[in-house]
Amino acid sequence: MSDIRFWKPVSQLFKPERPLLVDQELRDFYVLREDSPVDKLALELKMADEPAKYLLAGHRGGGKTTELRRLETRCKLDYTMVWVDTDTNLDKFNIGHAEVVVLIGMSIVQQLEASGWKLPNQLETNLLGSLARITYQDRDFEEGGWGLPKVFADLGLLLRVGFQQDTKTTREVRPALGEIIDRVNDIIEAAQHDRRELLVIVDGLDRKEYSIALEMFSSSLLTALNCHIVYAVPIALRYSPAFRQPMQGFSSCLDLDNVPVFKCSDQRCPTIHPDPHGRKILNNVISKRLNTLADTYENLCEAEAIELLCEKSGGVMRDLVRLARTACMVALQEKATRITQEIAEEAVREERRTYSIEDYHFPELDEVNRTGSTTSNVFDSPRGKVVICEELLHHKLILGYEDPGQGRWFDINPILADDLKRWRAAKG
Repeated sequence: MSDIRFWKPVSQLFKPERPLLVDQELRDFYVLREDSPVDKLALELKMADEPAKYLLAGHRGGGKTTELRRLETRCKLDYTMVWVDTDTNLDKFNIGHAEVVVLIGMSIVQQLEASGWKLPNQLETNLLGSLARITYQDRDFEEGGWGLPKVFADLGLLLRVGFQQDTKTTREVRPALGEIIDRVNDIIEAAQHDRRELLVIVDGLDRKEYSIALEMFSSSLLTALNCHIVYAVPIALRYSPAFRQPMQGFSSCLDLDNVPVFKCSDQRCPTIHPDPHGRKILNNVISKRLNTLADTYENLCEAEAIELLCEKSGGVMRDLVRLARTACMVALQEKATRITQEIAEEAVREERRTYSIEDYHFPELDEVNRTGSTTSNVFDSPRGKVVICEELLHHKLILGYEDPGQGRWFDINPILADDLKRWRAAKG
């Protein structure tokens, strides 16, 4: 059988845009990564005497959301957990530290009330007054005719647009922001006095553009709330010289590295020697999902096909899942009953078309592939000066790895290997 009824159950196991979110999926599909910072972060939180602010850096699709869900599961018995989804609640482009701080404050209050904690009347009144200064600053509103649900609903709509992009006026939020933080801190203090400490996990900010993220995380207000907070941040920000000073304001920056598909040399230079341990982890990601299928699907993928998909994913979890899904679609189109190496090669070609390489990228790709290190070389683009390697990291054209003995090293995304070969041949 090679029709839709056959391939649809397989394809549904590989949804690249959806992390492993629930306990059942984490039990069935999660593959332990030795480089996961979850255990270290959980220990550091227990050792912290004061509210700590952590950054978790990694490539988009590298598995940060899944690891943060693991952290949430591990810590939920010791902390009052607050999950903040910035992708759902904030505009992708019109976002700054003000929107993030207000959203965190709202989420804390909502989660505390959802957990059964009663917000004291005076604290509620104080918070309402502060939030109203932003929400209704250009409208008259009768005092006493509203409460937190109404204000949160109106403020939520405003956050999805952005404070600087209101249809009628640009909102001035700075005068009220410090007051809002003070009001939320009062609530945090009262809640933590009555129950467990708060642990806030802020997901989604790693998917923002580099310039937006740099400006946002350079604000000291992201560390002003008096509770533990973990922020997901873009990989390009982690290695940007411009962020070295602002990063000192956070307790620690932890890395979620990609799973290596090749080994590095003793000088931390990329090699063409496969990393069997890393590839075994990636192989297990695919195998664990396929093993949930009926016996009809036994030996669905050739070993060579899985090996190729693992290699060309570069060790980025979401890209591996996407390649597997694309392979299912190719097999369906070709009316095949198995994923062969030829089908995997076609899936890789299809995925390669989604990457865009500019001419000025190639010298840097060549340098990284030879040395294993990034550079600070700049390109004068129409939109201003661009640090090329920061752009390459952001778009996953180069990937970062951690070797237990040699430390940090970088290489080009393996899916671009043929492109670099052609460029080198053209250069003679």
